[in-house]
Amino acid sequence: MIFPRPDNDPGQPKRNTSNGSNRLADFLALGLGGLILVLGLRLFAPFFEPIAWAIILALFFYPINVWLTSHLRITHSIAALAMCVLIILFIIIPVFALLGSLTTEVLRVYNEIQNHLQSGDFSVLPDQTKYPYLYKLASRLFETLRANEATVKDTIIGLSKNMGEFFLRQGTVVFKNIANVIFSAALMLVTLYYLFRDGERMLGTFKSLLPMKDQTVDKFTHLTADVLSATLYGNLLTAAIQGALGIFILWILGFSAPLLWGMIMGLGTFIPMVGTAIVWVPATLYLFLTGLYLKGAILLSFSVLVISQIDYFLRPYFISGKTQLHSLFLFFSILGGLQTFGFLGLILGPILIALCVSILEIYKMNLLGRTRQNG
Repeated sequence: MIFPRPDNDPGQPKRNTSNGSNRLADFLALGLGGLILVLGLRLFAPFFEPIAWAIILALFFYPINVWLTSHLRITHSIAALAMCVLIILFIIIPVFALLGSLTTEVLRVYNEIQNHLQSGDFSVLPDQTKYPYLYKLASRLFETLRANEATVKDTIIGLSKNMGEFFLRQGTVVFKNIANVIFSAALMLVTLYYLFRDGERMLGTFKSLLPMKDQTVDKFTHLTADVLSATLYGNLLTAAIQGALGIFILWILGFSAPLLWGMIMGLGTFIPMVGTAIVWVPATLYLFLTGLYLKGAILLSFSVLVISQIDYFLRPYFISGKTQLHSLFLFFSILGGLQTFGFLGLILGPILIALCVSILEIYKMNLLGRTRQNG
């Protein structure tokens, strides 16, 4: 007769149930923690835009905040409040006014193009007696395009429609619901205040959560600061300055829609091998061909000697000795940012690419370090 052995019989192998239970508990804890983290992040999703704008403005103007606290010997709270007031007066109010004027200009240009093209008078040529050179050039151009006139007309209508709808959509988002805009601006300012006041403490907390050694974390933060500085100041700020100068000279010379063309000039700085010439070269040719030689000479001289020289003097000053984005990546990050986030993507796109470059650089440095150690 065979009797079952008791559980504590030394001859029977023990089942290792503790490891399985611990592993299951770890998976459950990890899943629960991930779910809670996702739900917590979803609470911030409706306020993504004001938070993102606050982070962008804090990155731009944090050096000024540091200067206020160190040189004027004021508390972090007072410095943060002063920065918020300055940003309201010199950034937020002018940007809202500029956006309203820009939307008006785009709609006016769009309506003029639509009315002109839909009238069927696509091949309107300039006055031959007043502008003989321009008439001759336009005649040759339209003769070349005459075979594909319908296709060219549809393309121009489509481009003008898309551009007009984009700016109209962005403008109506701002002005359609004033209460929502005011609420978002208030949230942005509150977030911005705490970023200025407690930014260093928040950064320290973030660094402590990174699963890397302290030396690697320091390298990552310094590299990220360099890439962001080169991107924000070396590229975005210089583009804004070039666009502002373009608006100024085009307004002085009496061009129609100077805000629109100046903004295109600023965006053109990110186009490889083209730059601001995307606007001032055809504008200069137009002035010369129409016989406005003095205005053409002024625009050409100002564009070559002032606007274009910013790339050679101001940009290197900001990015000297720092890791910078290639212009091609910068160009596509702006296009992708505009398509994904609207106007927010104009700045957020390059910032995200800059963070990606920082992560890849840290990965490359760590990989090279391990390779050298193994060798």
